[in-house]
Amino acid sequence: MDVTLYEFDDMRDSRYGEMLVFKRAHIDVYNTTPVNDCPAELWDALDVEKLKKEYHAHKVIKNGPHFWMQDSMSASFGETATFGGLEARWAAKLGFHIALKAAHGSVPYKIFTPKKTQKLVYSAGKPVYELVDPEGHAYVLQAHDHRFPIDSLATLGEQMEKLPEGWQYRTRTPTEDLVLDLGPDQTIYAVGDEWLQYYTRIPETT
Repeated sequence: MDVTLYEFDDMRDSRYGEMLVFKRAHIDVYNTTPVNDCPAELWDALDVEKLKKEYHAHKVIKNGPHFWMQDSMSASFGETATFGGLEARWAAKLGFHIALKAAHGSVPYKIFTPKKTQKLVYSAGKPVYELVDPEGHAYVLQAHDHRFPIDSLATLGEQMEKLPEGWQYRTRTPTEDLVLDLGPDQTIYAVGDEWLQYYTRIPETT
C-alpha cells in the first residue's frame, strides 16, 4: 500500500478516533488524525453493524475518541476510507494472531507487535505515563481516552483492576525529549490497557 509521511506539532491532548476493521487474517487500523479531529456528530452516529457489512469485515470496532499524548509526531498514513461520512486514513496492520485473539474483544495487557511507521516526540519537562512489565521494559502512553482527562492520568493506575502481577503504572517527567522512532522493518512492541488505551515500548538504545 502506498503511504504518505505527515508531520504534526502541538499535538498533546488533540482529539482523534480510530476504526478497527477485522478481516479474516488481520486487522486494518484507520485513524482520523490526518483529515479531521473526529467530529462528535459523525463519530456518535456510526453504526458498526452497517459498517461491518459495507467493509465485508468480521467485526468493526470504534476505538475512541482518544487524545494524543506526544507533543509532535511524524507518521505514515495510507489510503483514505469513509465510515458513515467520517474520513480516516489507514494507519497500521495488526497480524493474524492478534486478529484471532481480538476477534471477541480486546486483550488488555497482552503485548502485540503492530507494523507501522511513526516517530513520536514527548517534550522534556512534560509528564509521561508508562506501564512497566516484569522485565523492566517501559511502554509509554500514546493516547488517553475521553473518559480520562489529561489531568487525571497521574492516578490512572489506581483504577487498573486487570493489571497483571509484576506490572506497574507510573508517571515521570523526562529531562530530555523522549523520542520513539518506529519503522516497519523493526519489531515494535505495544500493549493496551483495559480501556483500549495504547502504550508503545521505548526502543532500547545500544
